[in-house]
Amino acid sequence: MKIRFLILILVLLSQAYSLDFKQKLILKTVKNVASHYPDKKGRTFEDTAMAICMTETSGGKLNFGDAQLLKKGIKKASYGIMQVRLGTARFVAKAFKLVAVQRMSDLELIQEMMHNNLFNAKIGVLYLVWCSNHSKSYFETVSRYNGGRVNHPYYNRVQKNLKLLKKYKL
Repeated sequence: MKIRFLILILVLLSQAYSLDFKQKLILKTVKNVASHYPDKKGRTFEDTAMAICMTETSGGKLNFGDAQLLKKGIKKASYGIMQVRLGTARFVAKAFKLVAVQRMSDLELIQEMMHNNLFNAKIGVLYLVWCSNHSKSYFETVSRYNGGRVNHPYYNRVQKNLKLLKKYKL
């Protein structure tokens, strides 16, 4: 009886962490985008970018901005599957000379980040590449993505999601 109960619990837990079709599609989009943008050492960050997407939005399930930050104004909120702030998108556009993005109004840029997963993934991945190019370690790269050089809780969540993604062989 106890074994049946434990098996039932394990089955329920495995279903709770299963990815739906939309999540898999979004994560594969992020992986594909990341494969095209190496850092200055030639490394790409497919797995890390997918884990960040999982950490930020559960693989695209929650991509409608950070409600707490949105209360402080549209420029403080985070948007899209990679949860990119408007200021970060502007920074990336300047750092990587994305002229079309530089010419967008704030509203146009927010709309693009919210409704174009490919665009949002590109901005998020380019920011991750910039973080790598300006960090001394992988830990610092991942921490910087979330706004600091040392962010153990965020880094640990990303690592947990890396393990989860390996389980799903994405």
